[in-house]
Order: sequence, then C-alpha cells, then structure tokens
Amino acid sequence: MSADDWDLLAQWSSSEVSVFSSGGRYAVTGEQLRSQTSGGMTYLMVVDKAGKRVGAVNWRQLTYDGHYEVGNAIGVPELWDLGYGVESVMLLIDFLFHQRNAHRIHLKTGSFNRRMVQIFTSGHIRIEGVLRDYFFLDGEYHDAIVGSILRHEYYRLAELEGGPSMDVIPAEEKAEAKRRLREYLRENPITF
Repeated sequence: MSADDWDLLAQWSSSEVSVFSSGGRYAVTGEQLRSQTSGGMTYLMVVDKAGKRVGAVNWRQLTYDGHYEVGNAIGVPELWDLGYGVESVMLLIDFLFHQRNAHRIHLKTGSFNRRMVQIFTSGHIRIEGVLRDYFFLDGEYHDAIVGSILRHEYYRLAELEGGPSMDVIPAEEKAEAKRRLREYLRENPITF
C-alpha cells in the first residue's frame, strides 16, 4: 500500500462503496486508515490487469492463530457485478488457507447487500447466525449475516471445483525431493 493507495481507500470509505463493505460511510483520511494496521488489520489493493487500483481486501487475525476475519470492497461501482469482488476474496481466502495455515475464515455482511447475500447463500460459506438490527442505514436497522469457511471445507471445495493449484512448488517437484531424501537416508542413516 502506497500513500496514494491509502488516500484512495479513504475516498472509497466516504462513498457508497463503504456502505456495502462496512455498513456506512466514514469520513477518514488515508493516514487514519494506515494507522489501523497497527491493530492487526492488513490491507492489499485489488489491481486489474492494466494495473489500475479497483478495490481492496483486508484481513486480521482473530482470537487465535489461524482464525481470520476478511473483508473486501471494489471501489469502482462500474465494476460491480463483473467478478472483481468474488475473485479478490477467493484469492485472499486461497492465500490465508494455503500460505498462512488458516483454520477458519470469518465473514460478515449486511442483509441489505444483495451481492454478498448471493455469495453467502451459494453454499460455500456456512451461515452461522444473524445479528439482529446490527447496521443502521437509510433510516432503518438491518441485520448482519455472519458466516465462515473452515480449512477442510475450503480444500473439499477446491478439490470439487478442480481449480488450479495454489502450490508455490509443484507437487511433482516436492515428491521428487522427498524420494531423493528417503533414498539418501536409507543409505546414510542419521545416528546419535
């Protein structure tokens, strides 16, 4: 995140974008948002193929190692419904499970957020509860939906969808390295 990225995120926070990602508009500066990272929140920009900043994702560790809360916002309304939000969250979830050893990923959205309700009701996220009258928007209260995906659910889903592997090192390479090590140790045992 550059200084310009923080300022862009602050601009989105005071717009309609923030209503969908956090339930309201918030007048903050880029510096105020940046200072939140000291509370454990990590932000990354969502960048399109041309290199344009179009949104952001964030995560923070909750109660214990491996338990994360995630969020996202696509800051360019013309890009809503084009898959940027879903793709950015899925890439973040892939990263947290596959590179950060996440066990549980926690998500929350407002019952007024049609796009996120669609994702929550797709069957990939387990809805755990509804927080009554959690958000106040447009002169009325709205419920929040809380959900999660656990590690074993993520890997089962990834296997069923047959998507590309997120492995940094291809499985064949890792298997070859392990085979060579086993052969070496068979002929050169470690003794104390």
